[in-house]
Amino acid sequence: MNASMTPTDTEPDVELETEFGTEITVEQTNAIQRPYFHAEEDDSGATLQVALPGVRKEDLKLTFQESNLRIEGRRCDTVPENWKTIRDTNPAQRYGLNIRLTARLDGSKTAASYEEGILTLKVPVSEEAKPREIAVT
Repeated sequence: MNASMTPTDTEPDVELETEFGTEITVEQTNAIQRPYFHAEEDDSGATLQVALPGVRKEDLKLTFQESNLRIEGRRCDTVPENWKTIRDTNPAQRYGLNIRLTARLDGSKTAASYEEGILTLKVPVSEEAKPREIAVT
């Protein structure tokens, strides 16, 4: 996860589910691929950057259920009818990533932005996990 994590740090708050990340055949010729991603954690939460080249914003689907954040995207390489291609384009590609968040993070408050093929997700620390000062009476 974060390059600055030391061996004494606790378990990371973002874990990958291998079930969805492995290549699963869908419609014989169209496989779901796990996209490249980078995750960092700090005191305010976790930031994930997911590379989804060629995927349009409207072809992205993000869902959060219980502690699982699921990312799905589809890249369609359609060529306008009046264009003549010199070589075959890459086939349509499907991406999928399942991320399990720990209780420390509040997935229901995840903020997402998408720019130039990079999906950025910011997952804040839950209010319950933030440190509090307790008054002594």
